[in-house]
Amino acid sequence: MSTIGILAAIASLTIIVLGLPAQIVKNYRRKSCDGLEPSLIYSVCVAYTLWSLYGWTKPDWFLAVSQTPGCVLAFILLFQLFYYRKKGGAT
Repeated sequence: MSTIGILAAIASLTIIVLGLPAQIVKNYRRKSCDGLEPSLIYSVCVAYTLWSLYGWTKPDWFLAVSQTPGCVLAFILLFQLFYYRKKGGAT
């Protein structure tokens, strides 16, 4: 694996391990997705889903294992978006 590949993997995993869970917790505490653009959440879901599927079908275990948690967390964000919208929280 090249240096660029390693750095890209580290950056991606940092978003998955730190960024997405922090946003999920913040939304949960506020009971709202205020400040999050729905199109951003949709695009994150699509991107992580496609990369995960690509990794699993290739098979590229590195991609599959590193992107699947991002896919799961992105769909949790999507769920929060719809759930808090129904409960009256703004998006």
